[in-house]
Amino acid sequence: LAEYTMLACGYFAKDLPRLLKNKKHKDWNKYSVLEVRGAILGIIGYGDIGRAAAKLAKAYGMNVIALRRNPEKHSAEDPFC
Repeated sequence: LAEYTMLACGYFAKDLPRLLKNKKHKDWNKYSVLEVRGAILGIIGYGDIGRAAAKLAKAYGMNVIALRRNPEKHSAEDPFC
């Protein structure tokens, strides 16, 4: 699921439906897209999947903000929560 999260970030940031429609109509005009590097990924539910998504997001150069139900379980070596 963490990989799917990053796939969805790329899908929406690059407006893939628009790209596919333009390709079908052979419309090669440029359009602006978002860049995920430097964007903020908010993670609600910082369990195993949330931590894996945060790790992947950091590899993409994204900033991560994570929220967990139990803040007392915060670990000093965990930089995201």
